[in-house]
Amino acid sequence: MKRSAQAWILCLSLAALAAAPASGATPITPQEKELVPLAKKEGSVVFLQTSFNNETMQKLGAAFVKRYGLGSGFKVVPIQKGTGPTVSQARQEIKAGKFTFDIVSVASAGFFAGAAKQGAFLPLDSGQWKNHKENWEKAGIYYEYPHFISPYSYTFQPVWNTACPGMEGVNITSYADIIGNPKLKGKVLASDVTKSTSYSLTTIGLMENGYDVKTMWKKLKALDPLVAFRTEAKMQFIINCERAVDMWNLSGRAVQKIREKPELGKGLKWGTYKEGMVLFGQQAGVIKGAKHPGAGKLFMDFLLTSEAADVVAEGEISFYTMLKGYKPPESVRKYMIDFDKVKILPIKDQIGAAKKFKQMHADWQQIFQ
Repeated sequence: MKRSAQAWILCLSLAALAAAPASGATPITPQEKELVPLAKKEGSVVFLQTSFNNETMQKLGAAFVKRYGLGSGFKVVPIQKGTGPTVSQARQEIKAGKFTFDIVSVASAGFFAGAAKQGAFLPLDSGQWKNHKENWEKAGIYYEYPHFISPYSYTFQPVWNTACPGMEGVNITSYADIIGNPKLKGKVLASDVTKSTSYSLTTIGLMENGYDVKTMWKKLKALDPLVAFRTEAKMQFIINCERAVDMWNLSGRAVQKIREKPELGKGLKWGTYKEGMVLFGQQAGVIKGAKHPGAGKLFMDFLLTSEAADVVAEGEISFYTMLKGYKPPESVRKYMIDFDKVKILPIKDQIGAAKKFKQMHADWQQIFQ
């Protein structure tokens, strides 16, 4: 659903009531203090992004205005598109030198690396990024400060529905629990890696960490899977029992469906893989030529605070901050992965990973098509 900028602005005052942080406010840094008067003067910020739903953006906007005292007239204008359209729009506007957005955020290491080489981003002067640096590097999250950072990350998890016929007692803690289970024949979704950078990166992450994906694909193919692409559509297949298991989906999608229909909580389950989880970042940068550069830089620092992390955790579930020492709000902590207890499979070279896509896609098509 699309909303006008005016509708977003009207929602901010209402959303402010639900935007209070659950884990305590992150102190405002000198860098942020210098940016506040610039943001007030500019009066708005436009955020082109792929991840956050309408309610999350309303609450982020309200919390941003509240944290820095920007006033009720300040506008936070989100533009949400898919990964491909977001990258395409950003590339077109960089080429033309005319911009309709201030910040772009999308999981596309190749785009950000290329755009940074062209000098497309304003250098950040962040007081918050150092609180994320250690965990970014530990998890292999791609960033290139001061040109761009990765405020949030995500990973694909197994999601299944035990309320579907033949699914009683099914529990998934390993890839072997899916591909090694003949009971799941005709019940499994296979993610089309040829249509998704995120699925492709997950595959490369497994390969780089020694996992035999070709053997996995052959065993998956033997289960007569339905090949699908978007996580929203795949979640509906799971709920409808058209397919009861998805190897790669988002726990947040399941939680959102349970919030809509609590009875779904009896069957919908999700977990992690003991082999490890491939975690990758949503890169973000402030475009050079932005109409609201001060507000753009300030919003980037805001995304790195615990206030923003709380809003994202409660609204999206599946998106993770790398803020050192951060714990999600108690209300959603049980739904989220504790990466202190779950193995991370870092992608060793995200730019190099893209060069492996062509052959990997060909191998996948040979098996599934």
